Amino acid sequence: MKSTHLYLNPFFAFGVVLLLLGAGNWIVGAVQVAHYRALVDAGSKAGAEDRSGGSRELSSTKSTEILGRIHEEREKYNAARIKVDFFYVVLRGGLLLFFTGLGFSVFALVKTVRLSGRF
Repeated sequence: MKSTHLYLNPFFAFGVVLLLLGAGNWIVGAVQVAHYRALVDAGSKAGAEDRSGGSRELSSTKSTEILGRIHEEREKYNAARIKVDFFYVVLRGGLLLFFTGLGFSVFALVKTVRLSGRF
């Protein structure tokens, strides 16, 4: 079997492209999910999440500075939660692309070996 036979196979080329795209998405997704999950954990420990599920009545004695900080922290927490969800989808899509590309590459390799008469 010559390597040119394998490189001329369109299934192999498609599989390699999917492998590269999938590996890139997988790596970026894993790194970003870990980063934003740490931010979400830190925000939940600080009490930034909204546990009531709705709006709260606030007394008029609370300072706007304190409320501003609470609002900023809650927005950062919610943004981090959304980004965790997004990058989790990127991670799972990368896994799907990677293993699909692996399947196409193995299929092309088996097909090329069989056609060359070595199997």
